[in-house]
Amino acid sequence: MTRINYIDNMKAIGIALVVLGHAAWLNEDIYTLIYSFHMPLFFFLSGFLASTADTTKQALIKLSQRLVLPFIFFFLVSYLFWLPLHFFGDGQASNMKWFDPLSRLITSQADSFHINGVLWFFPCLIVISLAQAIFFSSLKTIHSTMLSSVMLVIMLLNRDLISDRLFWSIDSAVIGLFFYQLGALIKKVDFFSNPLLNNKTKTYLLLFFSVLIFCYLALLNGNVDMRELQFGVFPLLYPVIACLGIFIVFLISKSIKSRAIFQLLAVSSIVIFPLHLIIFRFLHKIELKIVSSGSLLFDLLPYFNTVIAIYFLFLVFELLKKKTPRVIGL
Repeated sequence: MTRINYIDNMKAIGIALVVLGHAAWLNEDIYTLIYSFHMPLFFFLSGFLASTADTTKQALIKLSQRLVLPFIFFFLVSYLFWLPLHFFGDGQASNMKWFDPLSRLITSQADSFHINGVLWFFPCLIVISLAQAIFFSSLKTIHSTMLSSVMLVIMLLNRDLISDRLFWSIDSAVIGLFFYQLGALIKKVDFFSNPLLNNKTKTYLLLFFSVLIFCYLALLNGNVDMRELQFGVFPLLYPVIACLGIFIVFLISKSIKSRAIFQLLAVSSIVIFPLHLIIFRFLHKIELKIVSSGSLLFDLLPYFNTVIAIYFLFLVFELLKKKTPRVIGL
């Protein structure tokens, strides 16, 4: 598959923001800005990169290889790191039965992955990919996008009606489906090749005003969380803000030259995404004991920890790619 430089850059920026957004002690406004679009960005990229030439059978085989197997693998890794906390810790993990996480793997509700909160993304994208292979692939891309838009609005306006979370993160998948279909549509119409977006002066002007509008709307809407189905003060603004955030990342990515570091981040995101919380768990325990909460160093910890986690997990990615590439979908 031919690599697209700006897509690699978008994935690299996206994974860096995901990790930073999960770092403890991050400034609240930065947290709000990141959460306003970081997960929609990855669903968008998944839709953009999805193949439209595969048969249903081919799509299902790829799904099992690239998502289902990695999901099971990263779940088991997370479970093995959680078990010592259960048996020897004194926190929430010690109050759960040792087999409880295994039952949650079966249901895969978005808010139930206590052993590693980011794992919800896998069942969510699996459900979306299944829906695409079985149903949406038979529709025109524009019709799929319109249908997913209607489903999105219904979900945004009726969030309070969902008292119990749906199995396999289907409720969050309704939100992700819109961004997935939007990514497919953007690719279909070749929007990113618009001559306007290849003019540096116009690109910088677009970027400047987009950032201003995005920051204002995101902070106005307040805290959001796609996993928890929290869409802020004005739920209908959520997809607008997320799309602005995605557009900003594209404009930045288009302006950046191809760099090996961005491609490395993009390809290793399959490991960085599901495992960074485990690294943070150890870092935070140590830092609470040795760093004063009122110091400048404490304020910089989210950024230091992000770099440390990404670097360490890149090494893990290289090891897994060499030894057991199949378990990470390669």
